[in-house]
Amino acid sequence: MKKLAVILISLVAAMALVAVGWWFGFQQRLLTEGFAVPTVDKQITETTMTFSMLRQLDSGEIEDTKHMLRLRLDGNILTVDGLMDYTDARTREIARKIFTHIAKYRAEHPYSYTGNLAQAGAEVDAKIVSILQKAKQEQTK
Repeated sequence: MKKLAVILISLVAAMALVAVGWWFGFQQRLLTEGFAVPTVDKQITETTMTFSMLRQLDSGEIEDTKHMLRLRLDGNILTVDGLMDYTDARTREIARKIFTHIAKYRAEHPYSYTGNLAQAGAEVDAKIVSILQKAKQEQTK
């Protein structure tokens, strides 16, 4: 009888361990999916943009491609600036240096686009200029 009790307790413990292992595996899968879906979506967007730009370059639409790259860069600037409060000093310093280089480049290479693609509004352009100017001023301090 004592052996039967030990066997039953062992079986219950084994089933409990299997259930706990399954549960943790299920939780891990949910976390993985939570990160994988946005990552895949971002890569799909990146692939689409890259393909579109390559197709434009092959078609000789250099100005449209430059415009798309500039819009993308502007979006990245806005995103980085929006998340800056949540970063460490090293990351802020890197972003400031990059923004300073972008500001210098834009001062040396004025840009105007007259094509058919969508354009950022004046408010967005002003915000980006403000972000880049702030980075440039912080560098001179």
